[in-house]
Amino acid sequence: MGHVFKFAYDGSAFSGYQKGNGENSVEDTIIRRLKAAGIDCGIRSAARTDRGVSAVGNAVYIDSDERPEKISGIVNSGGKNLILHSYAAVDSTFKPRHCDMKVYRYILASESVQLDIISSILHRFEGTHDFSCFSRTDGRRPIRTIDHIDVRQFGNMVYVDFYGQSFLWNQIRSIIAYSLWNQESNPLCDPFDLKSRFSGLADPYSLVLMDIFYAGIQFTGLQSPKFSKLLRGEIHHTEVKLVREKFLLDRVTGKDPDFSYAFNHQRDH
Repeated sequence: MGHVFKFAYDGSAFSGYQKGNGENSVEDTIIRRLKAAGIDCGIRSAARTDRGVSAVGNAVYIDSDERPEKISGIVNSGGKNLILHSYAAVDSTFKPRHCDMKVYRYILASESVQLDIISSILHRFEGTHDFSCFSRTDGRRPIRTIDHIDVRQFGNMVYVDFYGQSFLWNQIRSIIAYSLWNQESNPLCDPFDLKSRFSGLADPYSLVLMDIFYAGIQFTGLQSPKFSKLLRGEIHHTEVKLVREKFLLDRVTGKDPDFSYAFNHQRDH
């Protein structure tokens, strides 16, 4: 008996995902924190994301009889870059990789996207295909099914959501890079006319594993007020930093050389 946990992490804070991938991988971090508390147990992951890729809803099975609240408390005490946020009790045969659906989101700046064209290109990847030209070889069968790709604009960002049961190494980042490359030069391209692997890869920092779904399994949320407070503070800090840097960019590029102030700063002489 054990538990499957949904968890989130900032991919930029780790050396990779898989155990043994650098000194600070996601799996090694979970194992190390549990061992430090005297809990030596096995774990099984649902998705081994590329280095630099983040998640808000990955899943990991932890083979321990300890209470899920204790497990999460130990793992979450290590800082704000990784948090277990919900759980479900499952038996020891549970394999988290055998899910019903994964949802990945790639975030693009709207100024870099011709929305109608890139949507058209991306929809050509839907369905069952041989993705050999859009993935890194790792011995797995390259035939995969992408059930749906949803492209939507929110303010100055474009979200590209990929729905599918299983994805290959580098697959989504390769598809995004190909679509961006061809939106101007070859908007009518057929991705599956390629005879060799497409060499481009989009930035991993903009890719997020949003969620993983399992039929018949209901997850229970875990409370973490300390983490929520830390995250709210970091979001505020980041928002201020973005506004500050926009001021600087506008001044340097001459976009807004005369800032508007509420008070007239010219003195009468």
